[in-house]
Amino acid sequence: MNGTYTHPTHLTETNRFWIIVKDKVKNKEPTDLHNEPGYSGRVEYLGDKQRHFSLRLSDVKKSDEHMYCFRITTNVDGERWLGYPGVRLTVTDLQVIAPAEVTEGQSAVLICKTTCSLTDPTFIWYKNRRDLTTKTTKSNELHLQPVSSEDAGSYSCAVRGYEHLPSPAQTLRVRYPPKNVSVSISPSGEIVEGSSVTLTCSS
Repeated sequence: MNGTYTHPTHLTETNRFWIIVKDKVKNKEPTDLHNEPGYSGRVEYLGDKQRHFSLRLSDVKKSDEHMYCFRITTNVDGERWLGYPGVRLTVTDLQVIAPAEVTEGQSAVLICKTTCSLTDPTFIWYKNRRDLTTKTTKSNELHLQPVSSEDAGSYSCAVRGYEHLPSPAQTLRVRYPPKNVSVSISPSGEIVEGSSVTLTCSS
């Protein structure tokens, strides 16, 4: 986020910083963004002698959606300015919508939901953090039909060109009957009436 400013030449800047625009509290100085909860280590101020003043915010989150203004204080009390209305930050994100559990043999549809308005996006799907190269589609839906036990896992999605910004992972659980069932008898062979025998079912 960028800003430029001017002020009377007889004044000397004592501080400049960015703030989140909140309800004004009378006689209370706005809080430097560096000191806002949740912003520690993510804020960097950039400026030059031409009075350009920029804010670089890293690891942007949905909760960072606010209006941001820069604040200038000088050597004269009462000579303080706020760059209002400032810059409105809107954060878009991706989210995988998936059934919590599905039975083997049924069908399942996973949806990559986005709040971003994109032109003709291509969606990329990942399973357990590995690219599903056969699951790149213009649609935001991933169809699994029929579902097998091997489809169970952690799914996420991204938009082509923004692969470094994938969605949070969503776990898909698959219910399935036992496979390769076998029964063993112990002891084996002929069993005498009245003796004990153990039958074990395994898969």
